Amino acid sequence: MITKIRRVQKLLDEAATHAQRFQKASQMGCPSGCSLCCLKKDIFASPLEFFPLAYHLYQNNKADTFYDELEQRTGNTICALFSTMNISGWGCSQYEFRGLICRLFGYSTTSDKNSQKRLVTCKTLKGGSEFQKLSSTTLLKAPSFPDYYMKLASIDWQLANESLPINQAIKRAIEIVSSYFDYSGSKRAG
Repeated sequence: MITKIRRVQKLLDEAATHAQRFQKASQMGCPSGCSLCCLKKDIFASPLEFFPLAYHLYQNNKADTFYDELEQRTGNTICALFSTMNISGWGCSQYEFRGLICRLFGYSTTSDKNSQKRLVTCKTLKGGSEFQKLSSTTLLKAPSFPDYYMKLASIDWQLANESLPINQAIKRAIEIVSSYFDYSGSKRAG
């Protein structure tokens, strides 16, 4: 399990670095403190991309408390990690452990039906002059959404392909990671 968590974290870090390089090359950037993407009510993710978060919570004896908070959010589909009080992470209370979807959205590409690269981004970024200036050469520098999710699938095919509303994905990650460590005898492995 530790190996799987580390592999996922390495992939998450790679995706974030790749997105940052593209952001710099494209000169695109989110407005300071925007976080509108975090307020979207229909974000889907895989449990696997939240294994590092679940492990972090488990290591810090916060997994059960956070899980209980998720249980109480049945009608609220906005990401449970979003916090209007967080200044350093654009509104994410666990920015270091955010999922792959969070790291790629806004600064990654997918292919359209004509196999042309198109940016997976928001209306705010699409409305900026930098977006209008994007060239096909610059788009080639962007992370590929499908490529990163295939890399995630190479770690655990089944969990990477389990698409759930984001809070349910986090909850499932906590269930899997906590159960593993609770019953493996590893307790608080480092």
